[in-house]
Amino acid sequence: MKNVKTILTIVALFIGITAFAQDHAKVIALVTKASWCSTCKANDGRMGKEVFSAYKTGELKIVANDVTDDASKKLCKKALEEAGVAKIAANSKVTGMITLINAKSKKVISTISVGKSTEEIKLAIDATLKKS
Repeated sequence: MKNVKTILTIVALFIGITAFAQDHAKVIALVTKASWCSTCKANDGRMGKEVFSAYKTGELKIVANDVTDDASKKLCKKALEEAGVAKIAANSKVTGMITLINAKSKKVISTISVGKSTEEIKLAIDATLKKS
């Protein structure tokens, strides 16, 4: 039950953050996670509070790819399709990863582990935003 609450909280956070990035996103941050992933568990709160909250201008759109089970995959499916990254998500086999994607071309620019420091993740996102 605790895992379900955590998943729903994270999905709600991602939905709230992505509301800012509907029309003018330059980069999509595809976050592949699972409740059974130790790296995801150790970093999920930090990602929302310290990393993604810093990007409220709409240039970054965060899309969750929760691969915990069939139910979590179904919850994410619509957002993945709407963002145009469902195929990329289907090929994302490693949890605890952020895949940074050009929002227009839908090409993968880079990936980074959520286990990296907040500063390293922000630098990767900032560099990707500058390239896009």
